[in-house]
Amino acid sequence: MTGPDDQTGGMSPDLPGGDTALSAEYVLGLLSEGEVRAFEGRLSAEPDLQAEVVYWAEHFADITDTVPDVTPPKAVLRQIEIRAFGDTRKPLWRQLVPYALGALAAAAIAFAVNLGGLLDTAPERPHLYADLVAGDRGLELLAHYAPGSETLMVRRDVGELPADRSLQIWIYPASGAAPIPMGPLAPDQLTSIPVPDALRSQFPGATVAISEELADAAPGVGPTGPVLARGVLTPR
Repeated sequence: MTGPDDQTGGMSPDLPGGDTALSAEYVLGLLSEGEVRAFEGRLSAEPDLQAEVVYWAEHFADITDTVPDVTPPKAVLRQIEIRAFGDTRKPLWRQLVPYALGALAAAAIAFAVNLGGLLDTAPERPHLYADLVAGDRGLELLAHYAPGSETLMVRRDVGELPADRSLQIWIYPASGAAPIPMGPLAPDQLTSIPVPDALRSQFPGATVAISEELADAAPGVGPTGPVLARGVLTPR
């Protein structure tokens, strides 16, 4: 997932500085041993930094979605793994996204093949984002649809959830169809919701909304309480 201000849906040739670039370099194994130790010392205690690492792991994994599988010679694969991960070092991000290890190795192979001009790849589907702000409730959230993992993520950056209410996430398709309940906002900072196949085509240009419902209310055909915040999913 991207940072709150300076990320884009696609890979930029000139990344912003700070923790955004540092997280991307960490996932790619470009940091020195000292930099890795300092970064991992922060990673275990900073949820926003963890979210950056998860985003970059997913982003680099997404690159291989349209690339045919390539089986390299074992010696070549071993050299790629050593350069990407080192011989013995096991970065903390592997505990966060263990499924990304194979995808990252495949991404490194795909990069090597593409740099050699052997493959042409189709454009990557863009990541979609929406800022959600409920000013009178002190809530600020970021919605992110990741096409690679087909997941809708809503990150709560500022504010606390009401103890006696449930905040429900809705999708309003751009076509004007009825709102679709996606599930409640989790009490943790990050809510992750798998998107069914039938809904994926409706996400570009759709509106994400957060409504306040009774704690024990089941989602119906639309919000029964006030809609606190809404934003349109667009590429960045």
